[in-house]
Amino acid sequence: MTRLDAFPVSPHLPAGQPGLRERRREQTNVEISETALTLFEHKGVEATTVGEIAQAAGVSQRTFFRYFATKEEAALRDHWAFEAVLTAGLDRLDSDMSPRLALETSFAAALTTYSDSSSIASRRLLRVNKLIKKEPTLRAVLARASVARNATLVDAVSKRFDCSELQIRLAVDVSIAVLRAALETWVDRSSTDETANLPETYSTARTLAYM
Repeated sequence: MTRLDAFPVSPHLPAGQPGLRERRREQTNVEISETALTLFEHKGVEATTVGEIAQAAGVSQRTFFRYFATKEEAALRDHWAFEAVLTAGLDRLDSDMSPRLALETSFAAALTTYSDSSSIASRRLLRVNKLIKKEPTLRAVLARASVARNATLVDAVSKRFDCSELQIRLAVDVSIAVLRAALETWVDRSSTDETANLPETYSTARTLAYM
């Protein structure tokens, strides 16, 4: 069975009240990711090497690999953080609802983290997803990771609901499709509207999906 902690997230995201050493590690993590994003935006993923990222971030390649397994993972750090936010409430799904409604309600609650379009979290999520949109290499990484993610969701829903396997899989697949459509629409709208709001876009997507 796939564990909830199998969801693909960076193992270096902060938790609780970290000490000085952990804060320094987190700062290095952010700096490497920021550097990778900047280089990818200017040169593209394929044309950028780990060595270039490390040099620009002021760290050795050895240090780079202490934080990230690949250059793509470094760029996707904030997307992994987004998906970690989404899965934080999976053990509290409301079993009085249908599986799909429970998942969507959980997602909607998690997306309040991105209610402020000007927040650091929102801006970073927007930035990385703009890059994902134009970089097939990053989309391929996410496509591979989605297999584990969907298995995690199916496992979580199976533990909370006494439903058929088909109903559970449909609930997961449809919920993820609605979320993905909302995320991509938000990214597109943000190009011309700085006030575009991810939670509101997701709410609209849910309404349209039920029509």
